[in-house]
Amino acid sequence: MNRGLSIWKVGSLEDPFLNKVRLMNGAVFALLLLGSMIFMPPLFTFGVALGGLIVLVNFHLLYRILKKAFIPDHLASPKSVIIKYYLRLLGTGLILYFLIAKRLVDPLGLVVGLSVVVINLILLGFNEMRKILFKVKEAN
Repeated sequence: MNRGLSIWKVGSLEDPFLNKVRLMNGAVFALLLLGSMIFMPPLFTFGVALGGLIVLVNFHLLYRILKKAFIPDHLASPKSVIIKYYLRLLGTGLILYFLIAKRLVDPLGLVVGLSVVVINLILLGFNEMRKILFKVKEAN
């Protein structure tokens, strides 16, 4: 079995909320990209697409780093986790610098694309808050 696929399956079985976050990340990305394709110029849309892909890949890589760090029998050293984290951050910074410096994307479109996970987490937070508030109101 492909190791990448097994990580996704294990994650979805272990934590349904993580699976929901992943699914909603894709939905938010698709909606932003579709809206950008309809209403904005191609350079802006390309920025949204690349920004969204960058942040989704980063989210997945962070998940893999942390998942491997907390395997019960093989705990990773904090030093290796921090090094991997900073290497991922450096790689992302270099990619963003290259995209902006070479004017390959619209910077605002790139920011919109990079906001996919943040928008999703805000929406999921509001949804969880709504569930809690309506449970309290139903109890009274």
